[in-house]
Parts: sequence; structure tokens; C-alpha cells
Amino acid sequence: MVSGLYLHLPFCLSKCPYCDFFSIPKRPDEELYLKALEVEINLKAEYLIRNLTGSKREILTFYAGGGSPSLFSPSFFERFFMILERYFPFKPLELTLEANPEGFTYERARAYREIGFNRLSLGIQTFQPKGLFFLGRRHSKKDALSAIEAGLKGGFKNISLDFIYGWKGQGSSTLKKDLDLALAFEITHLSFYELTIYPETPFYKLYGRKPAFLREKKLIDLKKLIKDTLSTAGFMQYELSNFTKPSFECRHNLLYWEVQPYLGIGAGAVSRIGNLRFKNTEDLKTYYKSLLEERALPQEILETLDFKELAKEYLFMGLRLTKGIEFSKLEELNYKINEDALIYLYKRDLIDREPERFRLTDKGSLLHNQVVKFLWNNLERLR
Repeated sequence: MVSGLYLHLPFCLSKCPYCDFFSIPKRPDEELYLKALEVEINLKAEYLIRNLTGSKREILTFYAGGGSPSLFSPSFFERFFMILERYFPFKPLELTLEANPEGFTYERARAYREIGFNRLSLGIQTFQPKGLFFLGRRHSKKDALSAIEAGLKGGFKNISLDFIYGWKGQGSSTLKKDLDLALAFEITHLSFYELTIYPETPFYKLYGRKPAFLREKKLIDLKKLIKDTLSTAGFMQYELSNFTKPSFECRHNLLYWEVQPYLGIGAGAVSRIGNLRFKNTEDLKTYYKSLLEERALPQEILETLDFKELAKEYLFMGLRLTKGIEFSKLEELNYKINEDALIYLYKRDLIDREPERFRLTDKGSLLHNQVVKFLWNNLERLR
């Protein structure tokens, strides 16, 4: 079953110095990209029919990410949805649009809402001018506030704001200002991502992998402030970086964290169907040529996952969720975790354990990657 569809729109006005996502700093040619997408959707539908006999192809969630998807006009998405409906049962419960604050107006928000988008994810990152400058963002505090107002007035009842914390010069007081400003709006979902410096980015060349301003104690203090403030405001943490009002979890992202199948469309998009993970080319010329001239999928198989690799992925992704890991799901993959390893983690207050599942404690969530690697080394085959 394919229950989620991700559309990658890699175009943006400029590339942020911390970003390691595939993106192209130029305005999109909507007509050309739509033509390529139509061929890709046709070929992907044929692929699924050939390889997933008897399976459902229903799309329950849709996510437009990038890049800057809000560079694309509402009419582009309207035509894209019409194409999708020819190949897939397309009546998703959740349709998310990522948007940057600059240029996001009430008229634009209303038009996106009218064609079907019911969830808006705004890339605020911070309201603080010095933070916006450091992160290389194009928008101002005023732009950010105006975009939130535009989304609300435009009819979005489900709005998520994305923030980055840990940037150079940020302390508890500046983070608290961001939190208080965000909570002044009727927002249903908030994401707070720790600034991570990836190789091949301008920030990596400037600061290296772990600069002094990303010291561990500072990050722990900021994480605690985020969690305590949002909990008091009625937000539930359901994932390491994500907080929600009741019933407003991001259903699409839950597919990734619960290791469910999803289909990726567009240049650079990744898909996981069954035990295969494949990715479209990031070369835009090759993407267009493959689809429009050769009528061939511009993708390569990244990996074929065996049961152990699926179990490892489930541990890595599932322990990001506050509900944790179900023992039965590991057993379905023919694996379990060594009992002594679970006792070791429990005694050190790194996991909470119930008969059916276990999850990270607050202390354990600060050491997510280390705990996961420890568990990987203690996976045991059942038979």
C-alpha cells in the first residue's frame, strides 16, 4: 500500500548556508516541470501496478516540500492534482504545503486553501533579526508575522511553524522570545530543529562539524526550555523535534517515523516501496531528458533492505517518537532485542519499558543516536 505522496519542488530564491537538502537557487519553469511530473506519475503508476499486484495505491497524505514550494502558483498545484487523480485514488486526509514567509500573502494563502491544501508549514526559523541574518534567511521578522496572519486569515486551521535553535548568539532569552511570539497565534503544530552543520555546506566550511556555539550544555538547556514552555501551553511532544495540539500531528511525517511506504515525485525525491528505497536524479537536465525524451524513470535503487536493515531503520525512526518501539513489530521482522541490553538501558534511566513497548526517557532522548547504535549491536534473530 502506498499511503503517502511527497512532491519535491527543489527551486528556491537562494540557498541557506546550513541547508543540505537538494535545492536549486532559481525560479521554476512551472510548465516544463509539470510536463515532466505528468510523465513520472504515469510511469510510477505503471511501476506500482506491475510490482505491487493486489495492493492499494490510495494516497492518504500529500506533502509539497522543497526548496520553496510556495514559489509555485496555486494553478500549478491545481493542475498537478488533476493529473494525480487520473492515476491514483487521490482524496488525502492531509495536504501540506511548505512555504517561506517572504511574499506569502493573504491572497496566496486563500488560493492554496481553496484548491485543497489544509495544512501549512511555514519556515520561520526565528523571529530574531540577528538570527535571521546568521542563518542567511531572506525574510524579516515583519515578513514572518505577516505570513502567519495571512495563513490564518486565508483559512488554514492547521498551521505548523518551523524553528531552528542553537544558532550563534542565541541564548535562553532570545529563544523564549521566539516561543512567546509563536504562542501568541492560534498555531496547532511547532517544530524545533537543532542546528546541525552538514559537510558540503557553507556553514561547514566556516565553522567545522561542531563549533563552540553548539556546545552540548547550551543545547540541553534550550531543549528543556522548548519542552517546558510548550508543555505549559498545551502542546504535546510526539517526536524529538515536533510538538502538537491534540489531533494535529503531521500524518505524512508519521509515515516516515513509523517506516511506512511512501512515493516520492520530482527531481531528487526519495521513495520507499516494500523493501526498496530509490531516488530520482538530482540533475535537472537528466531528470527532464529521461522523462520527456526517453520516457524512462530517472531513478536509481539506493538500497534493497533486508529484515535486519528494516529492523534497524524501525529502531532509529521509532525511537524518535514518544510512543516508542513495539516489540511485536520487531518480531514481525524476525528480530528481537537482547534482554540484557534493555535492562542495561533501563537501569541507566535511558528507556521506559512496558510489556508491549519501550521508549526513550527525557535523558535517553538527549542520547538518541548513541542508544540506537547500542540497540543495533544487540539485535538478535528469532529463527
